[in-house]
Amino acid sequence: MTAGEIIERVLRRVGEDPAAPVYYTATEALDAINEGLRHFCLLTWCLETTGTLALTATTSFYHLLATFPGLLVVLRTRVSNTGVRVAPGRLEDFDARNALWQSAPGDPTDYDVLGLDLLAITPRPAADGRSLEVTYCRAPVRLTGTAATPEIPEEYHLSLADYGVYRLRAKEGGQEFAKVLGAFGNFMDVAGVYAGYVRTRMAAAGYDRLPPELKRDK
Repeated sequence: MTAGEIIERVLRRVGEDPAAPVYYTATEALDAINEGLRHFCLLTWCLETTGTLALTATTSFYHLLATFPGLLVVLRTRVSNTGVRVAPGRLEDFDARNALWQSAPGDPTDYDVLGLDLLAITPRPAADGRSLEVTYCRAPVRLTGTAATPEIPEEYHLSLADYGVYRLRAKEGGQEFAKVLGAFGNFMDVAGVYAGYVRTRMAAAGYDRLPPELKRDK
């Protein structure tokens, strides 16, 4: 479905004429759909990308977002030149093994991500020319026009309409908002199903991290 088709569904469900909306606008509907798209991708980790991070001699820390805009979570890393897997770890483990880990030379064998952006590796290359192949989950590209298509699989596009209805009705609050909480529940149920599929696939691939298990109490 295109963004325009989803917008039309959202506006009809909140009682608007898509050709001449009054209380809710097409722009508000698109903003709500984009918010739902971001939440869907954050809940399911469904958008997976692999890129290359150039390493610098004698450098242990790197800002990931400078190279990978939209990165949400690192799933796996390898040394590009050798294909050797780099294992996830924690800074306290690095310290426990070697108090001088930040100056140890060699190809990286371990990494840690602090927060969303800061990557730590050990050992660190003694010279330029090395790089890491980073597989990561990313945020979706924002929908900016009616012809744009959400990046998630088409069978889940209708869940964005559910989220859009829920998000728009929040503007009114009270009973009108309460009436559409079921739409939000539908959105979460669909996201949970797809997150389970993605989790199974990533576990089979041996990724370092897996999407959260989503279960809604009913």
